Amino acid sequence: MSTWDLSIFYPNLEAWENDLKLFPPHIEKLASYQGKLHNFEDFKAFYQTEEEASKLLYKLYAYIHLSSDLNLKNQVNSSKYQQLLLLLSQLNQKTSFVSPELISIGEEKIMSFVEKDDFLKTYKFQMQKLFFQQKHVLSAEQEKILSNFGPTRSIPSSLYQGLAIVDANDEKITTSDGKELTITQSNYRSLIPTVPTAEDRQLIFEAAFKRYKTNKTAFASTYNLVLQQLAANFKSRNYTSALEAALFGNNIPVSVFHNLKDVAYENTASIKRYIKLRMKALGLEKYHTYDRFLQLTKDETKYSFEEARNIFFKSIEKYDEEFKSHQKDAVKDGFVDAYPQDGKRTGAYSSGFYGYHPYILLNHDETLDSVFTLAHEAGHSAHTLFSNENQPMASADYTIFVAEIASTFNEHGLLDYLISQSTSKNQKIALLEKALDGIMGTFFRQTLFATFEFEANKLVEQGIPITDESLSKIMIDLYKHYYDLDITEEDGKQYVWAYIPHLFHTPFYVYQYATSYSASLKIYENVKNNVPKAMENFKGLLKSGGSDYPVNQAAKAGADLTNKETFMAVITRFNSLIDQLEKVLEE
Repeated sequence: MSTWDLSIFYPNLEAWENDLKLFPPHIEKLASYQGKLHNFEDFKAFYQTEEEASKLLYKLYAYIHLSSDLNLKNQVNSSKYQQLLLLLSQLNQKTSFVSPELISIGEEKIMSFVEKDDFLKTYKFQMQKLFFQQKHVLSAEQEKILSNFGPTRSIPSSLYQGLAIVDANDEKITTSDGKELTITQSNYRSLIPTVPTAEDRQLIFEAAFKRYKTNKTAFASTYNLVLQQLAANFKSRNYTSALEAALFGNNIPVSVFHNLKDVAYENTASIKRYIKLRMKALGLEKYHTYDRFLQLTKDETKYSFEEARNIFFKSIEKYDEEFKSHQKDAVKDGFVDAYPQDGKRTGAYSSGFYGYHPYILLNHDETLDSVFTLAHEAGHSAHTLFSNENQPMASADYTIFVAEIASTFNEHGLLDYLISQSTSKNQKIALLEKALDGIMGTFFRQTLFATFEFEANKLVEQGIPITDESLSKIMIDLYKHYYDLDITEEDGKQYVWAYIPHLFHTPFYVYQYATSYSASLKIYENVKNNVPKAMENFKGLLKSGGSDYPVNQAAKAGADLTNKETFMAVITRFNSLIDQLEKVLEE
């Protein structure tokens, strides 16, 4: 079954609404502990109450969030989702006193509470993080004022969904051979390689990006709101920048971000070499960004969801039973919604909730890419399963920073498995191309977008107005440097910043794809080369959830992200793959 079974949460919306009525009393009960946390019994009772509230919240949130994403055009579900988000905002407002109050009590007393009770010991790392961040926690009154702005924080995300999906119309085109195609955000990438001419590819691309060009001012204003919120946060909390504010909470050195950014920026010669190789192999006189979807070999193979799942299972056979069982559990029936449908959220994700099996959303288009996407999201869900089994609620929620290590590890293994099974020149070309495109997309492209975020936030810090022109100029310059391509020659491409939902939904997220890719490549090589305890160390990361700082977790698993050489290893691998591809193409 390739659809979700949400009945483990609620049988219907009415049952969900009945439980929703139970949540406000939890908020009020939590608020009643204000001024009492210096007392051990009240301190413990607060966190017991919080866990009870969280269990209900996970159930409420999971059902309505997942239901809404299946059809963003369903206004009833969307309104109910917004209703829950408002309650979450109230919860944040009513409990904004907690951190300032704990800090005022002092680290010594709070840690003594934690150490003398088995239930509270699960909060040890959470408290250590709080006192690590204490210089950026404000007074109770100031925290309350900031929390009043909580409802506004989801506005950019909602505006973006409205512009990009809900109110957007899919375009129709007619190709040179007379076929009429409906172009959606889910299908345009897979359609580009199937049409007969360069003009058809251009039509598809322009149809897909028309919504971003048409609404460029609205998208820019929406992103400006994101940037202004980030600026207000870092200034209010006494950080030096939005970047520092995004990294500090998880104790990620700013140097990790800059080392990644600089390694990618300084090693773009490899990208240009690969593009020239592609142009020659494809017989192209001019290269466009959407030509990256063209395949060097004609591979008409279609992979149903079931076939993709079976291939993934074969790719993990070499690992131990514990790892395999969790990966297979991640994609079992009822927990994956595989195929695109009208109104469904684009892209793919794994969504996990403590106490429940994680759910995977896909838009499976039966391409080789979609096989890799399945493996990627399975890695996330397996990570959640490992974490939930081995961590209490207080420390189960792992960071995004390590999340992508679990997912890209699976992609490395899948690629090696498929290469090992290839028997023809065309198969080898296709897989080497896949490997190279993976690095292009996950390491270089995501770092380019992270650099865009960094530069866009600098504009705000320097008091420069945010417009579609100023945002587009950053992208134009970056694409020229990275790819030696002038994206102003592609109608709509300069608004690619509006195409990337993570910039609007989760700022300073995308760089972690690249850091995680670098870390997972190192960990995977250790496992593949049978380095002693490599798999146990990796499973240790998966099981550790959010019980340590992410850079420490990666290091314990075998990848030191404070070392620039970890990122340079990706460049070395990229060049090696280009060498292999050149050799196969010449055979």
